[in-house]
Amino acid sequence: MKHALAIILVGLVLIFCTPLNALGESETIVAADDIMIKMRLGLPVEYENAVIKGNLTSDRLGMTAKQILRIPFEVKMPPSEQMQVNSSVVIKNSIICGRVDFNNTQFHKQVSFENVFFVENALFVNSTFNDDAAFNHSIFLKEGSFEGSRFDGKANFFQTRFSRPASFNAAKFGGIVDFSLAQFRSDGHFVSSQFSSDALFNETNFGGETKFMASQFNQDVKINGTRFEKETSFEGAKFSGSAQFSESEFNESVDLNSVQFEKEVRFDRTQFKGPAFFARARFDDLVEFGDCNFLNSATFKESDFKVDAIFNNTSFLEPADFSGSNFLGFADFGGSKFAYDANFSDSIFRGPADFSRSAFSEKVNFYNTQFKKNVHFESSQINTINLTGAGYDWLYLKWDCINYLEFDDAAYQDLINNYKRLQWLTDSSDCSSTYLKEIIRVAPDDSHKWIIDGILSMVAGTNSSNSSPQHKPFL
Repeated sequence: MKHALAIILVGLVLIFCTPLNALGESETIVAADDIMIKMRLGLPVEYENAVIKGNLTSDRLGMTAKQILRIPFEVKMPPSEQMQVNSSVVIKNSIICGRVDFNNTQFHKQVSFENVFFVENALFVNSTFNDDAAFNHSIFLKEGSFEGSRFDGKANFFQTRFSRPASFNAAKFGGIVDFSLAQFRSDGHFVSSQFSSDALFNETNFGGETKFMASQFNQDVKINGTRFEKETSFEGAKFSGSAQFSESEFNESVDLNSVQFEKEVRFDRTQFKGPAFFARARFDDLVEFGDCNFLNSATFKESDFKVDAIFNNTSFLEPADFSGSNFLGFADFGGSKFAYDANFSDSIFRGPADFSRSAFSEKVNFYNTQFKKNVHFESSQINTINLTGAGYDWLYLKWDCINYLEFDDAAYQDLINNYKRLQWLTDSSDCSSTYLKEIIRVAPDDSHKWIIDGILSMVAGTNSSNSSPQHKPFL
């Protein structure tokens, strides 16, 4: 019967994890207590192609080797300091049939569970790995928890599969950590975790709720080609090194509110299918959102872009909110498409801004927006624009690119004067004509005709007196 169970488990591994095909050659049945005795004595633990029967629990490390052999059942030991394991642990291409519970355990040497099938819960809560720790190509069929644990060496979870919730909350990774090609079939939590070296999550699949809130990434982070199937949050996270999210996919909402990027960050060609929140985010270096698709609302309200911000050829299919944001460097929205309202009100562009070749299908709001350098809208198409209270010196926006300018007396006059500075006389004339029609449209029915005639005369006189050539700005 026991041998039949082992064969069944081997079959499951072969189905779920192709690399474990070595198990089919010659599996060995190993009692969990044999492994615990070796750990207790500080002897190397090395097994390959094994089926381990019984539970591996740190409680038994508090017993003597003889007690482990004599007591076939688990005994709850009184609370103590961390259990110590002085053995190197290398288990490959194997199945562990029972529970794994090494909570509050310190591993002084290498720990490797490569290509291992964990049938029951595997818990390493508040544990310490002083050397490299590897769980690559392994499967956690039930809960896997490393909450509060510390990894002093490399942490290898390459192509690991977590079938149930996996927790790395408050974990500390001192060396390089690699979760590339890993699969989280349920929730994956890294809340308040710390990554002191490079962190790799390339082509990882997060199938459940994903949380990285308040996490700290001290070196480079690569999350390229990664899929986030459910709600995802990096709220309040801090990235001290460069960060890459290129060609990733967020299928539900993603929250990066109040996140801090101290170095270059790239989201190029990333798909945002749910609402994307970047409110009060801080980008201290170059940020790239080129060729992205925001299929739901995008919120960058009150964010700081301290160097260049690249959004060229990006599509916003729902409202885009950049209100109250601060652009210190070059702001590139060239070739972008805004299918719904775009809000840049109360924002400040301290560097050049490029909206050339962009399309605004609904309304773009520049209410009280301040442009300190040149603003380019060449070959753009704007359905409705609000320039009330906007400040600019050189606005390269042809009048025939605007379908409708929301009426504001000062906004019209500033735009007319802008066209005169640029010596775009046709644009100045056409804008003036529309301005007068708008005055008549909004004027009360009992207005005196002499007021309108006076305005006509003033505009006509202004046009003639400002027709002399002026120097164009250096572009």
